[in-house]
Amino acid sequence: MNKDRKRVLIIGNGFDLCLGRKTSYKDFCQSEFCPKDYPSPLIKHLNDKWNDNLDAVKWYDLENELYNYYIRIKNNNGQIIDLYNDKEKEILNLIQTNGPISKYNSFIQANAETVNKLLNKDILCMPQFDYYLRLSHGDILNSPIKRDKKALQLIKDGLIQYLIKVQQEVINENSIAAIVARAFMQNKSNDQIVIYSFNYTSFSEIASNSSFAMEFNDTINYVHGCILDSNIILGTKDEKIAHNYDFIQKSFDSQYNPPAMVYDLMDADDITIFGHSLGINDSQYFKAFFERQSSSTNPQKKNITIFTKDAKSEIEIKRSLQEMTNWNLTSLYGLNNLQIIKTDECANNPTQLRKYIKMYIDNEEDIDSIIHI
Repeated sequence: MNKDRKRVLIIGNGFDLCLGRKTSYKDFCQSEFCPKDYPSPLIKHLNDKWNDNLDAVKWYDLENELYNYYIRIKNNNGQIIDLYNDKEKEILNLIQTNGPISKYNSFIQANAETVNKLLNKDILCMPQFDYYLRLSHGDILNSPIKRDKKALQLIKDGLIQYLIKVQQEVINENSIAAIVARAFMQNKSNDQIVIYSFNYTSFSEIASNSSFAMEFNDTINYVHGCILDSNIILGTKDEKIAHNYDFIQKSFDSQYNPPAMVYDLMDADDITIFGHSLGINDSQYFKAFFERQSSSTNPQKKNITIFTKDAKSEIEIKRSLQEMTNWNLTSLYGLNNLQIIKTDECANNPTQLRKYIKMYIDNEEDIDSIIHI
């Protein structure tokens, strides 16, 4: 086992999923905490996109879909496809100003088709055509941009409440994620340990199983915030986005203050990445590192271990690495000790997992105790 090294652990949503936590967007979307009924074009876009195909949706796709929504607007010459047309807004404005419209019989007759559409959308309700909306009465008459901005905040608020509930559930102590975390935290040398979590859930429950829990609590950095602080960062990566939609970018969140992960990656000897897609929305955290590690100019050999679920996700990881190394993945392998471990295969073929744990623990009995808690 190497002594006095700097080790960095980076965890993504796949880590929580491996622990048995239901933190996929599918689970959140199907929960009572998801604001599917809020009247914003963004919410409608998400509902329409995933209405019939939730089984194919992964957590990080939500951020991708925020960007896809903006591209849809951009391709429509900046025009937002609102839920309501001008005639519907006129009727809604009349109701908001004057109350129920049941007494305006001539108006109703003249606009019967529009009124029926509003009834079908559950915006108006029978029998008196009262103004009806499950959220704020005034929001529906706000501009679609204002409604989209509020919708994003409602999504964040809903995620926080949903994940607070999920985090209260018992984790799988025998999962590969729990095993890797226990092994990584066996700091019996003078190694420097740094942990970065892209999850909103707290890592403290995992760390609490280690005798070094107090020490590690100070090394955990939440890249996008933590539900314990009632604050999470949700959005797209930096792009050329029209000013009125700046709010969908992570960097425009008032709480955005990412830790110095790029520096720690550059400075580390051993890097473990567990359950992170390395996808485009987080590429700004990884690209500079992988570019350098695949360059023959001043090479600095590192141990890089990536845990992913299965063969399909391994291909996705390699595609991301190809882009971040400027299509030089072979050099990344050649200049580093790089391995990709598929968690679905660890039970039947534990050789790679044991080899990984042996990087930090020499004694075979200790390795067995880590694997079989």
